[in-house]
Amino acid sequence: MSPLQTLSDTLNDKHKPVYTIGIVAELIGVSVHSLRMYETEGLLSPKRTNSKRRLYSQADIERLKCIRIMIEENGLNLAGIKMMLSMAPCWDMIQCSDKDRKNCDAYTSTLAPCWSLTNVGECCKMADCRDCMVYQDLSTCHNMKTFLKENWKGK
Repeated sequence: MSPLQTLSDTLNDKHKPVYTIGIVAELIGVSVHSLRMYETEGLLSPKRTNSKRRLYSQADIERLKCIRIMIEENGLNLAGIKMMLSMAPCWDMIQCSDKDRKNCDAYTSTLAPCWSLTNVGECCKMADCRDCMVYQDLSTCHNMKTFLKENWKGK
């Protein structure tokens, strides 16, 4: 594969983390502190390099734009956004076993989105949440609404 093709593939992959926290803060119009707070609250999960540097993808930027819309236009606070994201039925999407569901906070609690939890079922313990369809599908406001309508069965 040529270097130009590799660059083109990287630029076309919206899930490839390439943006630093400072660049993302400038693009979104928020402070670096706000981005760190969103991460601490579990609203997103930037890629961490070996040196612990945060890298964000285009999908992360879309997610952050959605978070800003929910805050600025819809009047939600971080706790409300966090609770809304926690409603995603990840256990159905990745078809967890009954045993995994019973041992997973994503199934038993509405306190945080599945990708921000440490007590998860066996099927998720070794997985990278950034690669999970649940995390990726909830990257934009439109996707969130569609995802929840299609996948939440009111259980």
